[in-house]
Amino acid sequence: MEQKNIERVENIDLILKSTWLAVSKMYSEFAQDHDATAVQALTLLKIDPKEGTRSTNLGPKMAIEPTSLTRIIKLLEDNGYIYKEKTPTDKREVIIKLTDKGLNSRNLSKEVVMNFNKKVVEKISSEKMEIFKEVMQDILKIANELNNKNKG
Repeated sequence: MEQKNIERVENIDLILKSTWLAVSKMYSEFAQDHDATAVQALTLLKIDPKEGTRSTNLGPKMAIEPTSLTRIIKLLEDNGYIYKEKTPTDKREVIIKLTDKGLNSRNLSKEVVMNFNKKVVEKISSEKMEIFKEVMQDILKIANELNNKNKG
């Protein structure tokens, strides 16, 4: 009985990892077809298309370290997807805004994400999706609790 529980625990990690790798691969391949990366596409999706987004707000929205985000923003700026604008209230703070090229790429990325979500919703019942969301929230909570315990 003990062995079955251990196998079940190991399978949870494997299921999570293999599922995320498949989804990530799908997004990466699509992005590559458009001379970008999945992280660049995600960054464009997190920028408000009308108002722009403060650079300090992007990192937390994406769960990315500031140094990695700085590189991504620089690359997007160098390739003409975004531009930076200083805020009127605090000249040290920067708002990231989309260029027309960035907006087009953002819309394309949004379409890909929406199509994937639509396919999932078409093939998986709403009851199963609710259970999936609850289970994923529980797993996230457990992982966060363990992370916090290991920090102390």
